[in-house]
Parts: sequence; C-alpha cells; structure tokens
Amino acid sequence: MTGFEPHTLETNGLRIQLTTRRLAGPLVPGRPPQRWFWFAMRIPALVLIGVVLIAPTAWTLGRAAAAQPRMVVGCTLAAVSVVVGTLLVRHRASTTGPWGTRYRRWTPVSTTAALLIALSLIGVELGWDGAWAYLRTVGWIAFGEALVGVALGIAWWGKNSRWLWGPLIIPFGISAFVSGIAFRLIFEWLADRFALDSVLQYRIWFGVMLLSAFLWTWLGVLICLCRAAILGLDADPVRSAGLYSGEDREPNFSFATLRTLVRLLRPPLLLFGLVVGIAAARVFDVVLIAVPGTMQVAVDSATVHWWNLAATSGFDSGEASAYALPLAVLIGLVAWALQPDMRRYRRHWVEERPSRMASGRNRIGPRMLLAMVTLLTVVPIAVLAFGAVRQGSGFGWDAWRWASGDDALWRSLETTAWVAVLATVVVAGAAVPIAYRLAALATDGLKTGVVVPILVVLTVMPAQLYAGPIRTLMDSAGLSGTRIPLILVHASAGLPMAILILRGALLAPPDSPAADALHGLTSPETALRRFGTVAGPALGAVVVLEFIQVWNDFFIGLLVSGAGGSPWSLLLWGEARQFHENAAHLAVGALISAVVPVLLLLATWRRWLVPGLTGGFPR
Repeated sequence: MTGFEPHTLETNGLRIQLTTRRLAGPLVPGRPPQRWFWFAMRIPALVLIGVVLIAPTAWTLGRAAAAQPRMVVGCTLAAVSVVVGTLLVRHRASTTGPWGTRYRRWTPVSTTAALLIALSLIGVELGWDGAWAYLRTVGWIAFGEALVGVALGIAWWGKNSRWLWGPLIIPFGISAFVSGIAFRLIFEWLADRFALDSVLQYRIWFGVMLLSAFLWTWLGVLICLCRAAILGLDADPVRSAGLYSGEDREPNFSFATLRTLVRLLRPPLLLFGLVVGIAAARVFDVVLIAVPGTMQVAVDSATVHWWNLAATSGFDSGEASAYALPLAVLIGLVAWALQPDMRRYRRHWVEERPSRMASGRNRIGPRMLLAMVTLLTVVPIAVLAFGAVRQGSGFGWDAWRWASGDDALWRSLETTAWVAVLATVVVAGAAVPIAYRLAALATDGLKTGVVVPILVVLTVMPAQLYAGPIRTLMDSAGLSGTRIPLILVHASAGLPMAILILRGALLAPPDSPAADALHGLTSPETALRRFGTVAGPALGAVVVLEFIQVWNDFFIGLLVSGAGGSPWSLLLWGEARQFHENAAHLAVGALISAVVPVLLLLATWRRWLVPGLTGGFPR
C-alpha cells in the first residue's frame, strides 16, 4: 500500500476514498430522481399561489399605500412592535446582569408604546363606524376562543359517552348561509312572542342571534376534536396519570387538574383556537342573510363593513384596500405567534377509546348534558324542515314542488358541484408535489423557515386582499359569472392549508423507516405509492375539507362571480331580499343544499378527517 492519505486507500492500482460522514438507514432501491419531472409537478401550485394570491395582494397593498399611507404605516408599526416584543419576551429569560434588568424593564414599555401609537394611527384612518366594526370583530374572536374552553370542559366531562357524538359534527358541514336562514326564522318568531318594539332591543336581539348561529356551527365539532385529543392523551398512562382518581379513572375537576389538562393539550387547543378565531374574524355570510339590511350597520363585522365600503367606492379602490389591512395584520400576527407552540404537537389522536384504562364509568350526568347539546344541535334543522312546509297560516308542499321544478336551483347546484369538484382536484393535484418536497427538507433549515411561515400567512390571509383586484380584472375582461375564475380562486385559496396538512402528515423522525421509505431514491410511481401509504388519510381530509368549503362558499363566489353568478348560495341570496315572502323557498333550498356536505362529512369523519388532521402541523 502506497500513497496513504487521510480517508484514502490505494493498493494495486485501486484507489478507495472513504466516506467522511455516517451512513444511516436501510438501503432503498430506486434510481436518481428526475429533477425536471418534480420541478414540472410543482409549477401549477407556484403559479396559482403567485398569480392569484401574492400578485393581487401586492397590488392591494400598493393601492392602500397610495390612498392612505398612514394606515400602512400604522399596520407596519403594529406588526413590527408585536413581532419584536414577542421575540424579546421569548428570549429575555436568558439575559442576566444589569443590562438584563434594564432589558426586561424597558422591553414591554417600548413595545407597548409603539403599539399604542400604531393603533391610534389605524383608528384615525378607520373612522368611527369602521373602528366599531373592528371592535365587534375582536368580540367575535373572543367569543370563538371562549367556545374552545367550553368545548374542552364538555369533552372532558363526557368523553366516555359514545353514542351521542355523531350529530354534533353535522352543523360543521352546513354553511353559515344556511345557519343564518335557520336562526333568522327562529329569532324572528321569538321576537314576535316577546313583543320587541325598539331599535335597541332588535340590535341586541340580532347580536345574540349571530352569536347563537356561530356557536351552533362550531361547538359540536370542537367538542368532538377536544374529545379526540383527550383520548389520545389517555393512551399514554404516564402523562395522564394525574388527571384521574380511583381505579375507575374518574376525571378530576379541580382547578389544578384542569390547568394540567390545558397544559398537556396546549398545542391542539391553540390550533383549535386559531381556526375558530380565523372563522370569527371572517364572519360575513350569516350577517348578510340573517340580519335585515336596515340593521346590518349596527351589528356588522369588519368583513361586512369592507363589503359595503367596496360596493360604494369600488372593489379595487384605495379606501377599500386600506380598510382590509388591519384585519390581515391581526390574523397574521395571531397565526405567527401561535406557530411555535403548535409545531411541537406530533401526537396521534384517536376517535374511539384507545384502551381500557381510559374507559371509566359512563355516568348519567355527562350523557344528559350531551343529550341536551345534541337536541339543541337538531333544533335549527327541525326549524328549517318546519319552515319548508309552512305556507302562510297553514301547511303545504308548494315550496317542495317549486324546488323540484325550478331549473335555476338545480342548475346552480350543478354548477356548485362542478366548481367544488374541479377546485378540489386542482388543490389535491397541485399540493402533493409541494408538500412532498417540503417534507423532505430539514425542519430547522433556512428554506423551511422561510416557506412554511409564508404558507401560514397565506392560509389565514383575508380574501379581501386578493379578491378585490381579481373582481376588477374579471369585470374588465367580461369574465364575471363564469366558472373558470371561480375555480382558480377557490383552488388558490385552499392550496396553502392543503400543503401544510399534507406536509405535516409526511413528516417523520430522521433515520426512521418512514423517512427512509419516503425520501429514498425512487421512481415517480413508487413515490406516489409511498405517498398514499404515509399520507393517504391526510389527502382524504384535504379533499373533503376543500369540497365542503367550496360547496358552502358564499363570500368568494360573491366577490369573484358577482351577484349574477350561479352557485346555489347566490341564488338563495336573491330570494332572501324578500325574506318573509320566500321563507319556505329559502328553507327548502337550504335543506337541499346541505345534504351533500353533511353526508360527506359523516361518511369521512372517522376514516379520513380525524386521522388525516393529526399527522402534524407547521414545523
């Protein structure tokens, strides 16, 4: 042996250079990846996100800066102060010495002062009515977060009751538009019985009605998801040991126990709170359909106020663009702040009892509570069924005969089905390559640290930021009311969340068999087969959620297609302008439109949605 060098062997004319890093994992058959193929597969998602979401958003920001620069300055200052303050608070524990004392003393003071200055600039630009609309939106968000706490308490108390859980998820499959019709029928009937006669009374009454409709939509599904998280915690007897007492593992209800439960379930609870908070911040459909036009100004949200402002000044106007900025900053900051806590959650939830250890006794009290909640869940649906056969002072089937023979209704349902199916196909096909690539990257790498937060921001970004310029472009090109723009906008809006869900399902610990099988050299066919094995339930969850979201959509359809568009919600909205005269028709149309998403939700809840949504979240 001659010519010995470090890490190199040479003998008999053969030179061997040893590897300088550790080899790990089993050998995986395959061939070098076809880079051109995977790059081509990622192009549709990149084009949709860039052209339909990012470019119109940039245009909106430019219009807002030109029209109201102080609004842009205020929003920027608010975002910077919250981000800097949050980062400093997270790292202040490591700062010691005299400089550390000053650091901890002046950090909250300076960031709070900057935030107050930013809020004053924003408030002046919003005006009195606009500021009150935002305050009501903040109240909506607080109400949504309170629902998470109520759902956790009910789920903790009644987690051993099994037979009452199915009906609780039904409202989640019913659109806010349909719930608005049902609760308007309920509350107007009650208003007549209570003889309300003043504007203030009706203002309070309609506010209670809107909160009730939101509670009906979200409380049941939150209870079911919290129960799934609790049962997943029960599968680990070590972590859940302090939550129970006695051999029957009866749940404790002391303050210390509940605090421990919240700490153990902190990541999923933050995720639930974020989702519900976003839904509360975007409240729109239920206000437009459930509140008479003369009362909407008194109870509107920021989204409804933006709609009225845009309808007056133009959807691409600088005033409307500037008004949407605080909502985007509010939602984006909440999502950014919660991301570090959510990304640590990698447990697997279960829908049924994971083991005998977690069974406990099936007590009467929790079953009665769940029975009452289930009964309240069924009441609005029963009201719609009653209203569908109510004809003046009697009963009849005229509304059902109208629905069966109304070609416009069935054409609108057919159009909605085509839009939902095609948008879902585009989302599923475009999200898979991007999610596959992101899952292969290091979770603590630079690319992941940049791309994942961008996807989170795009997921929670209000549609006002990009739908206004798109609406203006559709009007100028004569494409309003057509299907293709609506499909593309729906697909683009659903892509970021689909990518995050699929990436979370694909993530696996390094050097594990799942990671080796997923990231090894392979052909595209084998990669797709492995993807189906690892992330099949997550892909099913993406498909179901996207279809239900598009089917139940009203806001994006109204913005992109206009009031003359053909989705079923826009058709019923036209009928709602004479609500009392067309109440039976509206009830029938609402019931017919709710059949498809509800059946799809019930059929896939245990098989796809719960297991598919538990593969992880942005890391």
